[in-house]
Amino acid sequence: MLGTLYNVITVAVGSSIGLVLGQRVPDGMRKVVFSALGLFTLFMGVDMMMEITRPMAAFMALVAGAIIGHLVGLDAQVKKAADRLGKGEGAALVQSTLLFCIGAMTLVGCMQDGLLGDPTVLMAKGTMDLFSSIFLAAALGRGVLWSTGSVLLIQGGLTFAFSTAGTGIPEPLVAELSGVGGILLLALGLDLLNIRKFPLLDLTWALPLLPLIISVLDALTLPF
Repeated sequence: MLGTLYNVITVAVGSSIGLVLGQRVPDGMRKVVFSALGLFTLFMGVDMMMEITRPMAAFMALVAGAIIGHLVGLDAQVKKAADRLGKGEGAALVQSTLLFCIGAMTLVGCMQDGLLGDPTVLMAKGTMDLFSSIFLAAALGRGVLWSTGSVLLIQGGLTFAFSTAGTGIPEPLVAELSGVGGILLLALGLDLLNIRKFPLLDLTWALPLLPLIISVLDALTLPF
């Protein structure tokens, strides 16, 4: 839960700063900060990817996850829902909740924290959210500050769920899940750097599919 608590604090602090600064936050600062965050996310993604020992299983999970994700269309639906929201504290609350809690980094971070007790990803996400909340609160108002409750409930709940399930997950599978999570973080880093946009929510289907694919491959005694 350390990562979630850190994230709650950063959103609260960032939102408060944004409310004080208002429209005085320069756009150039936002761009350079998110460039730095994108580079660091790339680094974390590559580092986590090194844990993959069954690359074909990871590849199959990503492809199958992308197909299922595209058919379900969760990424597109979330983006459309955010675009339809107007201004006001309620809209700001929902928009900031979507930004802070619905995404690949949230899922991967909660998985890492819950399964391995490693809050690194969530703390990196919290640092990103610190700056995001400054810019959001400056533009949208107090609703962004209220999203701290959403962060606590959603991320805390996910971390607890992974922690509870973790006792029954073999360590090699945890490593493979972490590696696939690293691929998702790599995609997020490229997204933050505006190099390539990915439907990240669609790709997160790879995580629940990976254990199933590994089980099938093991049952068929295939060498990958």
